[in-house]
This record gives sequence, C-alpha cells and structure tokens, in this order.
Amino acid sequence: MSYSYRLAHPLCERCQANGLYVQAKVVDHRVPIRVDWSRRLDESNLQSLCNACHGTKTKVEDAARYPHINTGG
Repeated sequence: MSYSYRLAHPLCERCQANGLYVQAKVVDHRVPIRVDWSRRLDESNLQSLCNACHGTKTKVEDAARYPHINTGG
C-alpha cells in the first residue's frame, strides 16, 4: 500500500503546500496507527513526506507524547 500510494503521490505533500517540489521518501499516517489502529489502511489517513518533513512531524508528535523527556540534544 505504501509503495502504490507513493507512486500516485511522488512529492512531499508538506513541501508542495509551501510551493516546493521535493521527492517523497516516506508514506506517513496523519493520525499515527498507535493512536487509531483502525485507520492504518485508510488512504485518507496517508501522506507522502520527504525525510525532513517526516522527521519534523515525528519530533513534534514525540514531544507531545513524551513531554517529560528532553529531546533537545
């Protein structure tokens, strides 16, 4: 599913929203599957992201999920 989604959406959706054209490397769940397992195969819950955008999204989610851990190097 990830492969076929990325074929149909080859550009990073976050970068594209900002007028940039960057190749997507990751298919991400907008709502993480650990939050809502039932949406894991829901295509409307997927987004293509470049590595930088995926890393930023993950860092924000982790900071919200684990506020007691200092993630700032």
